[in-house]
Amino acid sequence: MSATEPVDQAKNYVHFMLLPLKIVGCWEWYPHAVNKQIYVNNIYICMVLFILTNLPLSLVVHLYTEWTDVMSNLDKMADGLPLFVSVAIVAYFVIYKKELYELIEFMNFNFKWHSANGLTNMTMEGSYKTARNFAYLYTACTFFSVAMYVGLPVIGYLLFSNPLHPWIYKDVEGGLFIFFVFLRQCVAQGFVALAMGQLGVFFACNAILLCGQLDLLCCSLRNVRFTALLQNNVAHEALKLQGYSILEDEQHSYMYNISTETESSHHYDVEVISHFKRMLYLIIDIYSKHYDDGTVRAIVECARVCQVVKEYQGRFEAFVSPLLALRVVQVTLYLCTLLYAATLKFDMVTLEYLLAVALDIYVYCYFGNQIILQADRVSTAAYQSAWTTMGVAPRRLLLNMLLANRRPVIMRAGRFLPMNLHTFVLIIKTSFSYYTLLVNMNESQ
Repeated sequence: MSATEPVDQAKNYVHFMLLPLKIVGCWEWYPHAVNKQIYVNNIYICMVLFILTNLPLSLVVHLYTEWTDVMSNLDKMADGLPLFVSVAIVAYFVIYKKELYELIEFMNFNFKWHSANGLTNMTMEGSYKTARNFAYLYTACTFFSVAMYVGLPVIGYLLFSNPLHPWIYKDVEGGLFIFFVFLRQCVAQGFVALAMGQLGVFFACNAILLCGQLDLLCCSLRNVRFTALLQNNVAHEALKLQGYSILEDEQHSYMYNISTETESSHHYDVEVISHFKRMLYLIIDIYSKHYDDGTVRAIVECARVCQVVKEYQGRFEAFVSPLLALRVVQVTLYLCTLLYAATLKFDMVTLEYLLAVALDIYVYCYFGNQIILQADRVSTAAYQSAWTTMGVAPRRLLLNMLLANRRPVIMRAGRFLPMNLHTFVLIIKTSFSYYTLLVNMNESQ
């Protein structure tokens, strides 16, 4: 399917990232396993964990046998951070697989694909395509980096007889054993990169889809009065002929989805079937109390969508919050050690590592910030919902929605550190502070 081809309603919003999660053991090959399928799941997960734990154990043995002091082995100790974190990520997904499946099932069952039937309409196509394309691109970049990390030392060994360590923590110079070590390293580094990378893909794609659902909510909320008119058999074309338009209000108001002023055949995910001839040429009194009951129903439906969004955000945060805290700590320490290594010996490899690690944590902070921005726009959408044309009852409901959305929607690492762009700057500043501390300790020795 091309990037520009229209997408029908998705039955599974995250199907595109399940295969990499299955490969790394974060998603079972048979989620609802029976009989022999249970053994397949367990054996594969044990194999992945065994391969992943083999690398940090090899590093520990290497450090134990060749230990001199902390500062001399700091770079090797830093290399162990992603190894230990990858084991923790896979183990976490395995332990909390029930919560993971319930999270995705909640999304697939409760997220709407179509907005409410209004003057302007939208679908989740934009956010779905963005999430899918991001997953494919980020996974491809992950495999490319693994191929370079594993392949370059082997090329150097074959062409220039350079030793393979330190990318493997054993003294292997030749013989048949090098083939098995190389094979183990390829598989292990692939699992490490997939575990680290797919956590970022999982967070980013869920954040994109959550923003897409917020887009749908904002669009539906702006159209509540027009939804009431359309459900009272006022023709969509009649609204346009009378000069009603909210396209100017919708400019720069959505993250990923696009609203269009075309008639929709769906009200949320229910197909609209009208048994009456819609009024086209009559003068429409949008201020009429006759449409207040329909407006109340439209606002209540928006409130249900808002409740789904908040419930999903709470479940999503509860699931990923410990892993986000782990990644923040790991990236902060890793950045400061890479800066210290660049001080001792600056080369392009270290610079590329610095940029890659900074980009990795930036993904979490950027998409976490996107959720905050789009959630803040719900109140603006409520204010732009033609509330001056409504009666007392719809206005009260609208006011309740405004009050319910006063609390910001924030993804937090460890339930205390907000994942936004300010946190990204804070991580960089903290890493640089630790780096200066390491430099001062080294100079004082």
